[in-house]
Amino acid sequence: MQILVRWLVTFLISPSMVKAKLLKLKMNKAPGVDLVGTNMLVELADEISDTVADLFNKSLITGEVPPDWKLANVTLIFKKGKKSSVSNYRPVSLTVNLCKVCESILRDNMIEHLQRHSLIKSSQHGLV
Repeated sequence: MQILVRWLVTFLISPSMVKAKLLKLKMNKAPGVDLVGTNMLVELADEISDTVADLFNKSLITGEVPPDWKLANVTLIFKKGKKSSVSNYRPVSLTVNLCKVCESILRDNMIEHLQRHSLIKSSQHGLV
Protein backbone atom coordinates (compact mmCIF):
# COMPACT_ATOMS: atom_id res chain seq x y z
CA MET A 1 0.00 0.00 0.00
CA GLN A 2 2.84 2.40 0.77
CA ILE A 3 4.19 1.89 -2.75
CA LEU A 4 0.83 3.08 -4.13
CA VAL A 5 0.78 6.11 -1.81
CA ARG A 6 4.32 7.07 -2.89
CA TRP A 7 3.27 6.69 -6.52
CA LEU A 8 0.22 8.93 -6.06
CA VAL A 9 2.30 11.69 -4.49
CA THR A 10 4.77 11.74 -7.38
CA PHE A 11 2.41 10.98 -10.28
CA LEU A 12 1.99 13.73 -12.87
CA ILE A 13 -0.52 13.76 -15.69
CA SER A 14 1.03 14.78 -18.99
CA PRO A 15 -0.67 16.72 -21.78
CA SER A 16 -0.20 13.68 -24.04
CA MET A 17 -2.15 11.51 -21.58
CA VAL A 18 -4.96 14.07 -21.56
CA LYS A 19 -4.99 14.42 -25.34
CA ALA A 20 -5.11 10.63 -25.85
CA LYS A 21 -8.09 10.31 -23.50
CA LEU A 22 -9.91 13.28 -24.99
CA LEU A 23 -9.57 11.86 -28.49
CA LYS A 24 -11.10 8.55 -27.32
CA LEU A 25 -14.26 10.17 -25.88
CA LYS A 26 -17.52 8.95 -27.38
CA MET A 27 -19.16 11.78 -29.27
CA ASN A 28 -22.72 10.92 -28.18
CA LYS A 29 -22.18 11.22 -24.41
CA ALA A 30 -24.32 13.75 -22.57
CA PRO A 31 -22.65 16.73 -20.89
CA GLY A 32 -22.53 17.08 -17.13
CA VAL A 33 -23.56 20.09 -15.05
CA ASP A 34 -20.92 22.24 -16.77
CA LEU A 35 -22.70 21.67 -20.12
CA VAL A 36 -19.37 20.93 -21.86
CA GLY A 37 -20.08 18.19 -24.37
CA THR A 38 -17.66 15.57 -25.61
CA ASN A 39 -17.78 16.99 -29.16
CA MET A 40 -16.15 20.20 -27.99
CA LEU A 41 -13.53 18.36 -25.92
CA VAL A 42 -12.57 16.11 -28.84
CA GLU A 43 -12.40 18.98 -31.33
CA LEU A 44 -10.28 21.12 -28.99
CA ALA A 45 -8.04 18.30 -27.69
CA ASP A 46 -4.87 19.81 -29.20
CA GLU A 47 -5.56 23.27 -27.85
CA ILE A 48 -6.66 22.38 -24.31
CA SER A 49 -4.56 19.35 -23.34
CA ASP A 50 -1.79 21.44 -21.70
CA THR A 51 -4.22 23.50 -19.62
CA VAL A 52 -6.32 20.49 -18.66
CA ALA A 53 -3.18 18.56 -17.60
CA ASP A 54 -2.21 21.53 -15.40
CA LEU A 55 -5.70 21.53 -13.86
CA PHE A 56 -5.55 17.78 -13.17
CA ASN A 57 -2.08 18.05 -11.60
CA LYS A 58 -3.09 20.98 -9.42
CA SER A 59 -6.06 18.94 -8.23
CA LEU A 60 -3.81 15.97 -7.41
CA ILE A 61 -1.25 18.12 -5.59
CA THR A 62 -3.76 20.11 -3.52
CA GLY A 63 -6.23 17.27 -2.99
CA GLU A 64 -9.06 19.53 -4.13
CA VAL A 65 -11.38 19.28 -7.12
CA PRO A 66 -13.37 22.02 -8.84
CA PRO A 67 -16.81 22.42 -7.20
CA ASP A 68 -18.64 21.47 -10.42
CA TRP A 69 -16.95 18.06 -10.33
CA LYS A 70 -18.85 17.29 -7.12
CA LEU A 71 -22.23 17.86 -8.78
CA ALA A 72 -24.25 15.62 -11.08
CA ASN A 73 -27.47 15.63 -13.03
CA VAL A 74 -29.30 12.49 -11.96
CA THR A 75 -31.79 10.95 -14.33
CA LEU A 76 -33.79 7.75 -14.05
CA ILE A 77 -33.46 4.97 -16.61
CA PHE A 78 -36.28 2.46 -16.97
CA LYS A 79 -35.13 -1.17 -16.50
CA LYS A 80 -38.15 -3.44 -17.05
CA GLY A 81 -41.55 -4.28 -15.65
CA LYS A 82 -44.29 -1.83 -14.74
CA LYS A 83 -43.39 1.76 -15.50
CA SER A 84 -45.46 2.87 -12.51
CA SER A 85 -43.15 1.08 -10.05
CA VAL A 86 -40.23 3.14 -8.73
CA SER A 87 -38.15 -0.03 -8.22
CA ASN A 88 -38.08 -0.58 -12.01
CA TYR A 89 -35.84 2.46 -12.55
CA ARG A 90 -32.15 2.95 -11.88
CA PRO A 91 -30.47 6.30 -11.35
CA VAL A 92 -27.73 7.48 -13.70
CA SER A 93 -25.49 10.38 -12.72
CA LEU A 94 -24.28 12.67 -15.47
CA THR A 95 -21.01 14.08 -14.19
CA VAL A 96 -18.53 16.50 -15.73
CA ASN A 97 -16.70 14.91 -18.68
CA LEU A 98 -13.30 16.32 -17.67
CA CYS A 99 -13.68 14.69 -14.27
CA LYS A 100 -14.29 11.35 -16.01
CA VAL A 101 -11.15 11.89 -18.12
CA CYS A 102 -9.08 12.54 -14.99
CA GLU A 103 -10.52 9.46 -13.25
CA SER A 104 -9.80 7.34 -16.32
CA ILE A 105 -6.16 8.45 -16.51
CA LEU A 106 -5.66 7.77 -12.80
CA ARG A 107 -7.37 4.38 -12.99
CA ASP A 108 -5.32 3.20 -15.98
CA ASN A 109 -2.04 4.24 -14.38
CA MET A 110 -2.92 2.83 -10.95
CA ILE A 111 -3.81 -0.55 -12.46
CA GLU A 112 -0.57 -0.57 -14.46
CA HIS A 113 1.41 0.32 -11.31
CA LEU A 114 -0.33 -2.34 -9.22
CA GLN A 115 0.30 -5.00 -11.87
CA ARG A 116 3.93 -3.98 -12.41
CA HIS A 117 4.64 -4.37 -8.67
CA SER A 118 2.50 -7.52 -8.32
CA LEU A 119 0.21 -5.85 -5.79
CA ILE A 120 -2.98 -7.46 -7.13
CA LYS A 121 -3.42 -11.11 -6.22
CA SER A 122 -5.15 -13.48 -8.61
CA SER A 123 -7.87 -13.99 -5.98
CA GLN A 124 -8.80 -10.28 -6.07
CA HIS A 125 -11.60 -9.10 -8.32
CA GLY A 126 -13.25 -5.81 -9.18
CA LEU A 127 -10.15 -3.68 -9.84
CA VAL A 128 -9.47 -4.62 -13.44
